[in-house]
Amino acid sequence: MDSTFLPKGQRITSPDGSGEVVELIGDKVVVKLDNGSTVTFPSDQVEDDSNAG
Repeated sequence: MDSTFLPKGQRITSPDGSGEVVELIGDKVVVKLDNGSTVTFPSDQVEDDSNAG
């Protein structure tokens, strides 16, 4: 996914689970996962989760 479409606070799904965008660094996305950990992923490994539920 193109990181320009991931504003801070956006809910996403990642290989490690669901969370929200904390910061964008180039083509990497810093994510705070629901379990409390913070992980950085390449932007192509996260997906918009705003329509989930």
